[in-house]
Amino acid sequence: MVNPFRLKRSNRQTPSPKQRYGGEIIHAERDEYGLIQVIDTKICRSLHFDSPVKQSRYFFQAPLNLAFEYQQVLEQKIAEFSYKKPLNSLLMLGVGGGSLASKLFISEPKLQMTLVDLRRSVIDIAHDFFHLPFHTNIKTQAQDAAVFMQHNRQTFDVIVVDVFNEDGMPNEFCQPAFLNQLVEQVKAPGLVLFNLWQSTPEPTLKVIQFFESLGPIELFPINSSKNLILQYQTS
Repeated sequence: MVNPFRLKRSNRQTPSPKQRYGGEIIHAERDEYGLIQVIDTKICRSLHFDSPVKQSRYFFQAPLNLAFEYQQVLEQKIAEFSYKKPLNSLLMLGVGGGSLASKLFISEPKLQMTLVDLRRSVIDIAHDFFHLPFHTNIKTQAQDAAVFMQHNRQTFDVIVVDVFNEDGMPNEFCQPAFLNQLVEQVKAPGLVLFNLWQSTPEPTLKVIQFFESLGPIELFPINSSKNLILQYQTS
């Protein structure tokens, strides 16, 4: 049997080891959107977008542990929803290192996941360095999430939105056109989980007000960061 957690061999060149962000650079590449670096310490591996901010983290001795509290909340809410309704399909907008998708691959083995990220390099690095499985249950798409939603005709049991750039959440993701597409493309009953950022109150408030106009929502502030998880369930 093929090991879904095998590492794909990469033809990309990794520079000689250098120190940055408290660890050793084991891989670096630049795409049209900027620099991407993979940093190792004795304990973990981290993904960086030319910034000290860790986009993803992988613990060598606990590879399935989710490093960030907001990811743990997302996983918890997906698990709670799966008790009410068996999950068949999930859409994730924003991949990072693929930590949440890798965890769901184990906890929900029948779940068909579609992972969308603007940067093909990020998807490749998630496979090559963070053990995102190669499996038929995981479909990846390198595309702008807003463009994907415009053309998508599939519906999903769960949609997770986790899209940010260096300035926060891009403006198009708090607009009614995109938010309506989320509602149209989640099944009934279905679950939308939106990772928001409290340090950018204007777009965050727009998203909250939109979903509040549709019905009850739940908000889960993250104690260890400025993240705020919005949960909306269709009936």
